[in-house]
Amino acid sequence: DDRGCRTLEGETFAASLVADMTSFGHMELRPSPPDRLLAEEEPAVYTSIDTAGGAAAQGRWRQRALAAAGALSACAVVAGMVVPRSASVADVAAGSPGTVKCATVVETHRDSGHRLSEVACASFQADYSAHNSIDITASASAQEVVGFGGAFTESSALTWQGLPPDVQKEFVEAYFHPEKGIGFSLGRVHINSCDFSINSYSFDDVPEDYDLKYFDDSVHHDTRTMIPLIKAAFDEAGDRPIRMLASPWSPPAWMKREKPGAAGKMDSSEKPGLRPECHDVWARYMSRWISAYEKHDVPIWAVTFQNEPENAAAWEACVYTPQEQAEWVRNHLGPVLRKDHPDVKIFAFDHNKDHLWEWANASFGDAETSRYFDGIAFHWYSGDEFDHVAAVHATWPDKLLLPSEATYEKYRWHKGTTLDHGDWTMGEGYAHDVIGDLNEGAIGWLDWNLLLDAKGGPNHLGNDCDAAIMANVTAGKMYKHPQYFFLGHFSKYILPGSKVLRTKRSYRNSGPRTPVAHLPRPYGTCDGEFGLESVSALRPDGQVAVVVLNCGDQAIGYKIKNGDKALSMTVLGHSIQTVLLPYDPELMEVASPDEL
Repeated sequence: DDRGCRTLEGETFAASLVADMTSFGHMELRPSPPDRLLAEEEPAVYTSIDTAGGAAAQGRWRQRALAAAGALSACAVVAGMVVPRSASVADVAAGSPGTVKCATVVETHRDSGHRLSEVACASFQADYSAHNSIDITASASAQEVVGFGGAFTESSALTWQGLPPDVQKEFVEAYFHPEKGIGFSLGRVHINSCDFSINSYSFDDVPEDYDLKYFDDSVHHDTRTMIPLIKAAFDEAGDRPIRMLASPWSPPAWMKREKPGAAGKMDSSEKPGLRPECHDVWARYMSRWISAYEKHDVPIWAVTFQNEPENAAAWEACVYTPQEQAEWVRNHLGPVLRKDHPDVKIFAFDHNKDHLWEWANASFGDAETSRYFDGIAFHWYSGDEFDHVAAVHATWPDKLLLPSEATYEKYRWHKGTTLDHGDWTMGEGYAHDVIGDLNEGAIGWLDWNLLLDAKGGPNHLGNDCDAAIMANVTAGKMYKHPQYFFLGHFSKYILPGSKVLRTKRSYRNSGPRTPVAHLPRPYGTCDGEFGLESVSALRPDGQVAVVVLNCGDQAIGYKIKNGDKALSMTVLGHSIQTVLLPYDPELMEVASPDEL
């Protein structure tokens, strides 16, 4: 129409064409032979489909392409959006001095092969009416983002050590290099062993050693496993620090109450798990562990007091109630760390979102206890429950909210999933959770194991899992799974120090801003019911990163509004986009009609 390539009330005319096109694969748009023209004076489009689709499908394509000839004659479809055919990304990027003429668009899409691919530079235009809108205009900033990352488990370290040196280098670069990789800036490490260790271990196994005379200040075990991998990651990250979160799964066995069938073991737990006479020594043990890691040039940014304190698991565990946690931190861990390591933050809970409020209230509800807690950490295994995150953030806005663990057990792989490609829905599920948590107050997001072997381990209890990168150690190869690419849309573009924006979002035929928390579905599930999902953040460099997710089958048209200017966009089914544009609309130069 006379507005260029945007029609249908501001939604991209080509959206339905693109949605179908991607189900067939590559499509060329080129001038039709003379006998194919709709009219002599009217240019047309001839379709060439180079993947399977059938005669009927190709015929339908021919009809639709011919009907669209006039509208698309000056345009090319690139990764779900319409951009000027005559202009390349480089051509339109630079506007008048001090301004830009288009927004960078990065896409990961199931069917096109795009994986964190810069697919287009979308031109700015005058604002218009659209059913699906993300309005960043003068949006107030909320919480500051610390970063994104994953866990340096013993399983990850041993798998990494089994790879050839060049693949080891490829691995740390893929995760931690800010430009060549996805720029992870958070890490998690276990204090003592965890379920993703090959055996249980601690650094003082001498019973009743209340003075910690036999504590291994060299943490020798970890110098052969996690610490070399952590330091390789530090080197790859360069000037960007990796903040390390440390979590204990269990104290040494002698500090725990004996459980029938597990006496003398770190596995499982009585209720409560920690012996009363060991409250003080366990706090001092954690402080000594932090000091030991610092001697290896691995500074610890924060600790959680206990991993999954409600879970008397078959592996390393130590159970607490919310009140027992509050009392132990208030009387022991808090004072010890404030004296020995005053800059190390303490996070409460570190378990599922279903009980987040109860643990937050016990941790932050009275001033004497609250002063030792910097925030609260949580896992995703009870489902979305973003409303619980929002309630805690609204009640205690000064406390940090950190999603500290997510993964899929390997049995969740859908039929046909392979080691080299992974399961696409798992990338979508990760992104869905990241968006929901960030919009409700989270400061980042942590994956579980950074790397696992082909079986989903190694570990000592057989609870095999998937990971964003997996490896065939025998073949000496690593494989990036969809979770890697989906996480990269956040970690690579929402930089540490960014501020999440409280944008105005208006979606038609999309799920609610905070999806219903108690739907009978497994954690990490995302489908078309949620419609268009998005989160926006103001980066330290003055750009806004808008991440848009579509877990459904159909393409969705939407606009990003900033002042009196806008971007007309389409996100394909089963894809995620990151759009970078100036926060200041005065820096956005509207394209001319010819450029549109």
